[in-house]
Amino acid sequence: MRILVVTKNWLGDILFQIPALEALRENFPGSEIFCAAPERCRQILEAHPAVTGVLTFDEKKEHRFFPSRIFFGLALRARKWDQAYLFHRSRTRAFLTWLAGARERIGYASGRKWFLTRAVEEPSRPLHQVDYFLELLTHAGLKTAQGSCYRFYFSKADRAAARKLIETNGLEAFACFHLGANWEPKRWPTAHFAELADRISERSGLTVVLTGAARDRVLGQEVLERVRRARVVSLIGRTSLGELGALYQQARFVVSGDSGPMHIASGAGAPVVALFGPTDPGLTGPRGTGRTIVLSHVPAGFKIPWYGETAPKDWLAGITPAQVSAALEEQDWFGKEPAASPVAGLR
Repeated sequence: MRILVVTKNWLGDILFQIPALEALRENFPGSEIFCAAPERCRQILEAHPAVTGVLTFDEKKEHRFFPSRIFFGLALRARKWDQAYLFHRSRTRAFLTWLAGARERIGYASGRKWFLTRAVEEPSRPLHQVDYFLELLTHAGLKTAQGSCYRFYFSKADRAAARKLIETNGLEAFACFHLGANWEPKRWPTAHFAELADRISERSGLTVVLTGAARDRVLGQEVLERVRRARVVSLIGRTSLGELGALYQQARFVVSGDSGPMHIASGAGAPVVALFGPTDPGLTGPRGTGRTIVLSHVPAGFKIPWYGETAPKDWLAGITPAQVSAALEEQDWFGKEPAASPVAGLR
């Protein structure tokens, strides 16, 4: 059997879909499972043992114009799909499953049912995104495990590269701060990160490692300029996604706003302090194999999830470094050894 899964676009979304991909593999153990996804998601999907391959589809870039989408769908048709699962809420992608000629096309109905052979009604209650995708499979008649966790897989080469970074930078015991997010209101202020680094240094002597994409280097520099006592090492822009997961797995803990790397850390089994502002942790909070502390702040006059464009840029400033430090102390995460989950994913 050949199965096409049309995924959502962001790193965190991909991890939310991992338990559903695993459920497909368990229900159809001999099948070929291909994912249509943007190039930025390829590393995560190709590393996962449930996935046979990745077909690049990105309507923001190479498939921006309608003719290129038609050509992509027709190219899919040549592969002769038995089933297609629509995890994205896009009508364009629903059309692609039809154009691909999949005999069975399963997805949520809202606005897309004309392209589907099995249109499932949207859940009547809000669900965490992990459960949202599993619910689709359940209504399609498949066996699923509700309450599942996602795992982030990385290679032996990723682990070796992360180990080299650790050794080169003298990181015997360290915590990681991920600074970036795809929306400014989801970023914790750099001044708060700097103050927390000093508090952690005073309490435990841990080195603090900064992570992020190359575009986050400005944020990293702001932290470095504000730190007074802590030893801080910036690895921003110096890791692949797999290497990042392997690095996080060796950290004492990871502190991050709601971001793809926060979910990578959780999926790799690292203890995670997740800082939530305009997004709802009940819907998109960490559901990986690692332990989690979730701290959330909602300013007066706002609600979550917040979809408006008027969100204050300093939304997360309401969570103080003292609160984060106290939560770490309460959970005894200043211990002597990294506390990563033993079931994290080395492939």
